[in-house]
Amino acid sequence: MAVVAGAARGPAVAQEAPRPLAGRSGVTAPDGRDVEFSWAPRDSAVAARLARVARTFVPAPVRGSALPSDTFHVVVAPDEAAFRRWTGGRAPDWGLAVALPAERRIVVRSPRLTGVGPGIVLAHELGHLYLVEATQPNADALPRWFHEGFAALYAGEWRWVGPVRLAWGRLTGELRPLAELEREFPSVPAPDLAYTESLAAVRDLRGRGGDAGIAALLGRVRGGASFDGALRSTYGLTQRQFYDRWEAHMGHEYGWLVAFTDQRAIWVLVALAVAFLFVWRRRQVTREIARRRRAEDRALGEPDDHSLGVEHWERTWEHDDESWRGDDD
Repeated sequence: MAVVAGAARGPAVAQEAPRPLAGRSGVTAPDGRDVEFSWAPRDSAVAARLARVARTFVPAPVRGSALPSDTFHVVVAPDEAAFRRWTGGRAPDWGLAVALPAERRIVVRSPRLTGVGPGIVLAHELGHLYLVEATQPNADALPRWFHEGFAALYAGEWRWVGPVRLAWGRLTGELRPLAELEREFPSVPAPDLAYTESLAAVRDLRGRGGDAGIAALLGRVRGGASFDGALRSTYGLTQRQFYDRWEAHMGHEYGWLVAFTDQRAIWVLVALAVAFLFVWRRRQVTREIARRRRAEDRALGEPDDHSLGVEHWERTWEHDDESWRGDDD
């Protein structure tokens, strides 16, 4: 399952500075930059785990790039009030963490609040910061789905993504085209599906040219190219061609056969089978009743041939007259 995490983009909103947290520490990331952590005393163990992630994680396409060495700041929010203060209210209610690239800051909800391990969440948000650093001053040229898909892919979230989720989303109409995810993600009915599709799309791009291809794409964006131009130069595809091929790919890779490997599909098939058997049995019973009535009609003969007693019996049978006991003779 993909980790749902929000990334706030654009300039920071002026606000009162949040109250500093008690704990502070720092580590050096693989690209030589400092990553500083702030946490409340009860989250010291969480901060230690996050520090191990920051000390080892850099997305493969930006390794070796000459990125600015500005310090990243990671805040572990001990409660919801602190989370709102540190994010300025810009994070969605369902987000586990938020990246604020303009401030080079990440704010993580303490796992005490979410029940979700923080390591992959931090890797996802670091992916956002590294991606912005690698494409400045032209980071806004990247569509939103690429931002989210890049962060999720290089955080290793594909291990928790089931192709069945995409197949069902496509078949039920929940899945949005990539072109609709260029600037914003839907809040309903299922934002996680948009993240999953974005991850799969960036994974598709990586399949066309590996991490080196993604790195070349980022370099061209950093040099001032539009996303469409960077795609053309790197993969020989316009943005529209990529979208069209992605839709065709979705139909091939995430169709009915994939959807019906899901447990839900098994129950749907069982329900359909039960409904079919019910209708079939009902028709069989109806036919049998009709057959018996025809047989009785043949046995009784034509109405003109009936004796008084037989006619009386037939009328009583038809109207279910409990008082009839037959002829006294």
